[in-house]
Amino acid sequence: MTQKEQPTKSALRRVVAASIIGSTLEWYDFFLYATASALVLGPVFFPTTDPAMGTLLSFATFGVGFAARPIGSVIFGNIGDRYGRRPALVATLILMGISTALIGLVPGYATLGIAAPILLVLLRLLQGLGAGAELAGATIFAAEYAPPHRRGLFGSIATIGTYSGTVLSSAIFALFAMMPEEAFLSWGWRIPFLLSVFVIIVGIYIRMRLDETPEFKEAERTERTSKTPLLDMFRYEWRSVLLVIGIVAGAFTATYAYQTYSLSYMATELGITGATGTLAVAVAAFIAMFVVPLMGALSDRVGRRPILIAGCSISALFAFPFFMLINTGNDGLIILAMIGGIGIGVPTILGVQGVLLSELFSTSNRFTGFSVSRELGSIVFAGATPFVAASLVSAADGQSWPVSLYVIGACLITLITGIVMKEPAPAGSQKAMPQTPVNN
Repeated sequence: MTQKEQPTKSALRRVVAASIIGSTLEWYDFFLYATASALVLGPVFFPTTDPAMGTLLSFATFGVGFAARPIGSVIFGNIGDRYGRRPALVATLILMGISTALIGLVPGYATLGIAAPILLVLLRLLQGLGAGAELAGATIFAAEYAPPHRRGLFGSIATIGTYSGTVLSSAIFALFAMMPEEAFLSWGWRIPFLLSVFVIIVGIYIRMRLDETPEFKEAERTERTSKTPLLDMFRYEWRSVLLVIGIVAGAFTATYAYQTYSLSYMATELGITGATGTLAVAVAAFIAMFVVPLMGALSDRVGRRPILIAGCSISALFAFPFFMLINTGNDGLIILAMIGGIGIGVPTILGVQGVLLSELFSTSNRFTGFSVSRELGSIVFAGATPFVAASLVSAADGQSWPVSLYVIGACLITLITGIVMKEPAPAGSQKAMPQTPVNN
């Protein structure tokens, strides 16, 4: 970013608004499916005599979306690195919004038979394609606009949107979950999905008003954009890919163990149904909306690594207390569990994760590097977590301790990564992010 292309304050405000609102709308779609997979999709699309088996099959479709995410990260990462950040962000929004709305229209197994879960899986794949590059694009957009000494704060903005999207989806789903069970399973659960039509309209309006980032425009002006960003990423920056996979392990696993699997665990193992779990998630996510920017801003002062190490340590230490509080069955203690896991531990990591991943890659490969390496990690540590957790609990006769150990193991991977990696942004650093290598 050259001095003459420093963005104005009004441009920065538009970027902040677009990053938060666009990401909120996008992740409303994604976490809506996560909640539905825990509470609804099993009996509607996979009716069996064993409710636990229906839940496992539902979580398997949840994981299918993660299998599509790396493909989406390659497709939209290529667009973002070759043609600009903005067109990639608009495309991901359209794809994810339409596929989510259509999920709300798919008839259940009782109507279509085997075709129903097949259609569900296909739409989930499309949803995953869009999600594969959304957070990366929104984070990079904000980080490339940010002043160097405030990049941690700006890099956390898109992550605020993931939590506000969680609050929105959890609150709306909780509202409809208060309906009589028969009506909720018949048609009530579909309304939150159909509301994604508004996601498309509002999101496109917001993102089409954005200008391209100064950093990408400078790369275009100097002819330093890459024609083969994926190849260049593996050729020149493969070490960064490995670091990213280690960085995302703890946050991904803890998020989907606490935020997704625990809802199913409460329903199937503890008999806690209705709005309790989704309300607790909404409260915790609301708190996380403030923890994330606080950690991002703090990382501008103390560096990224200390925040990353603190966050994965908190998440690991809270793994056993989380399920101990859940197992009490007390509404207040369940909310406290969600606050500790989702509201404090994980968002401490995520407050620096976005900017950290942006800083690990050069301009020409940044969109592809961020999104592809993050989604490679998501296959192992995110999409598989609810299924693995349900399998572990089933094997342990309903006991939750194996899931706690699973979360601790993933957090240790992130802890080790944080210890061995170099600090990309020393405390108070005003250095620019890595630029396009000359040999690209």
